[in-house]
Amino acid sequence: MKKGLLSLLALALTVVGCQNYDDQFDTLTTLIEELQTEVEGLPDVTSQITQLQNTVAGLATAASVQSLQNDVDGLATASALTEGLDDLQEQIDDILAALDGVATQEDLDAINDELADIQADLDDLLEANSTINQDVVVRNLATLKYAESLIATGTDAPAVIVNGNVIFDIDESDFDAGQVARANDVAAKLSTVLGSVTVTNTFTPATKLTFSALSFVDAALTITGDTNLADGDTENDELATITGDLTISDVTGSLNLSDLTSAANITVPTGVSELFFGSVEADSFSTTGSATGELQLFAATTVDAGESVVNHLYAPQAGDVDVKISSAVTETIINAERASTIDLTGNLAAGKVLTLTGTDSTIVHVDALTAVGTITSNKLGQLHVNALASAAHIDSDAVVAALGALASVSNGIEMHGITNFNAPVLDVSGVVSVSVATDITVKDVSSGYDFGAPKATDLTISALADTNEFETTGSGYDFGKLTDLTVTGVADSTPSITSQTNVVSSSSAVLANVTVNGMINEVSLTNGTKLADISTDGFIRDITISGGGTALTALSLGHEHIEGSDAASLNVSGNSKLASLVTTSLDELGTITIEDNASLASFNLSSFTTLPQLGSYVITLDDNNLAGNYVEATVVVTTTAARIERIRSASLVTLKPIMALAAASAAVN
Repeated sequence: MKKGLLSLLALALTVVGCQNYDDQFDTLTTLIEELQTEVEGLPDVTSQITQLQNTVAGLATAASVQSLQNDVDGLATASALTEGLDDLQEQIDDILAALDGVATQEDLDAINDELADIQADLDDLLEANSTINQDVVVRNLATLKYAESLIATGTDAPAVIVNGNVIFDIDESDFDAGQVARANDVAAKLSTVLGSVTVTNTFTPATKLTFSALSFVDAALTITGDTNLADGDTENDELATITGDLTISDVTGSLNLSDLTSAANITVPTGVSELFFGSVEADSFSTTGSATGELQLFAATTVDAGESVVNHLYAPQAGDVDVKISSAVTETIINAERASTIDLTGNLAAGKVLTLTGTDSTIVHVDALTAVGTITSNKLGQLHVNALASAAHIDSDAVVAALGALASVSNGIEMHGITNFNAPVLDVSGVVSVSVATDITVKDVSSGYDFGAPKATDLTISALADTNEFETTGSGYDFGKLTDLTVTGVADSTPSITSQTNVVSSSSAVLANVTVNGMINEVSLTNGTKLADISTDGFIRDITISGGGTALTALSLGHEHIEGSDAASLNVSGNSKLASLVTTSLDELGTITIEDNASLASFNLSSFTTLPQLGSYVITLDDNNLAGNYVEATVVVTTTAARIERIRSASLVTLKPIMALAAASAAVN
């Protein structure tokens, strides 16, 4: 119970600020005495206890606790506060419950005993705790002696609350080693300071000042030199809350503020070897002499900026960097030119700038980033922006990049280090310059796209929109080494000759393998002297394959016509080594041109079984290498009918049914 009341008192002191705390104790004492006196009359007892209950409840209200949540961490642990309030409330609840059943003087005496216990706890609290209602200053031997007269430093002496400011200024001109030890004994008894704390320690030889009990500072804290409050050890202090600024100077070792929960603005020295901010929620971080939000850490090998936003980090020696970014910052610069890992939490927004500098093996994670203006980086090992959906511009030489959510980049992409440019939902509508990429995957290309991919050998377009066009050659397109092309077309909701107009075309002399799926209005592959394999599926209206070289020896086309659009067409010509042609599903053909294929010995168009409903079409078969039998004409004799001359061809037989159907149809010209 005493522990709970201590926490309660600390909270009460924080609430009233600079009021006279002895008066507060007197008020509590008077209240309890009144309860004891008036318990003889039940109505008055009820009223007084209700008043006490409301007082306690008031201290624990959401408003009080919310405004002082961080103060509680400094005055006592959160668990101790909760325990103290729960204990006190439990006793009051017991008394109230007992009042409901009061029937005899004996019952009232029991209540009196309970109130006496509360009074005893308060008396113990007053005896066990000291409140210093003035400044505590230790600058020389004289001020040290005065501080010792105010604060007992014995082993069993309680920690104190200082209602004022605290100043420690320790150097060898005013103190010897023994006196520094005595100053440390005073420092160790400070638990709560309801004012500012200024600590300067330049004593030689180096001796650490230890504020082992200090947990709460209700103003600014300034530390210069060696203390337990600004070192790499989180086990040797209790500091949790600072309501003002925290300024640290002349510290070169590890600085760990992971146990700190809040401060206003934090300033740290540039020469620390490690920096850990943990979950502290500060208004800003900066290093000495830097702008707000800027950390210039010239020697730090590890930087963990925790939950507060850093605008600009320069840490040339850091191997591991953890920093929070924010959309409230216009430009975020992270320069860790030797880092193995850079992990950025938080998000940016459209129009904001992120600049990254690492090494060609640095792994960067910006996993929560969804939108950005510009990302700029040098040659990073890996850049993970898995949630990034939109950007104005990306200029990064990262070797590997995770771009799984990137849908749009308005002002172009320049990535001259990436070998596998995999942006599966990206609609390319401007410049994409990926000078060393060998593999490229995008969703779509829109009007105005400009690909610079001189080393790309493999390109996949997963969802070419129903009105978009893609070509491998032409002004602004550099696919000089592209050998493999895969395109899947998107179907319009009601395909027609006007709504389904997407096109895939190539006149590349190096393209070897083409796969076309989905729905595409026109596929044109010309001058493909290296074409070896063409695979079609889905739906295509017009397809042209011409000028093929020695590698294209067989064609088996698996696509269908586009129902609702115009008649399909087939043009296979000028393919010198093409020996066979088969359509497995293509129907409703209109114009058919199969010519100048010097090696074409057979074709099979038996999938063509339905005539187009309207239109006039021509079938041209010329200068191929089709095999057939010639049957001479004969005249009628007694036992044999006359026979006209004819040519019999297995390939032509596949066209005979549709030709007969055309001849019999008056609707087709």
